[in-house]
Amino acid sequence: MIYKIKRWLHKQFQENFIICFIVIVIFGIGIISGAITIKVLNLEQKNSIMTFLNTFFKMIGNSSFDNVSILKQSLIDNVKTIILIYITGFIVIGIPIISMVVLFRGFALGFTVGFLVNEYGFKGFIFSILGILPQNLIIIPVLLAISSIGIVFSMKSIKNRKFRCTNNNVNLSVTNYSILVLCFSIIVIGGCFVEAYISSNFLRLIWDYFN
Repeated sequence: MIYKIKRWLHKQFQENFIICFIVIVIFGIGIISGAITIKVLNLEQKNSIMTFLNTFFKMIGNSSFDNVSILKQSLIDNVKTIILIYITGFIVIGIPIISMVVLFRGFALGFTVGFLVNEYGFKGFIFSILGILPQNLIIIPVLLAISSIGIVFSMKSIKNRKFRCTNNNVNLSVTNYSILVLCFSIIVIGGCFVEAYISSNFLRLIWDYFN
């Protein structure tokens, strides 16, 4: 059964390789844009972000982190993103909307890591590696996969309308689309647990070392 699923996923990836590549490129552009944006921030904007981050770091030092709250917020943020991608996959304008979601996600990651490293140096780099990287190694590839699936389904929806495919074919396509998104969503949930219970604990462990 597992072998069949792997073979089916591999087939899906081969058939939609170009879409996957384009999605990765869009994400990369987002990361670069986010990193570049740091250079154009004025002093007031930087100070506002620094104030927020310093408050965040104090929470780490005071062990004020609530793992359940982090998990809840991470689940809400990522599930909202998945639902948005899933729903927009059904409409004609789903392709640009999903592309914008991917771009924004890349921008947010690039900006966050870039700002930490730029303002805190080595300390910021370590915080990025231990506090941001672990969960994103799971969540980002899966979100990119879901985005690719959403774009492919949106393209198929346009084609189905154009050639007036039968309801049976459309229903089969919707079923496959929904199953794929659901399966990948379960993996994202795993990434949320990593963020709440592994990354946050890493940050606690290294906080005293940097003070």
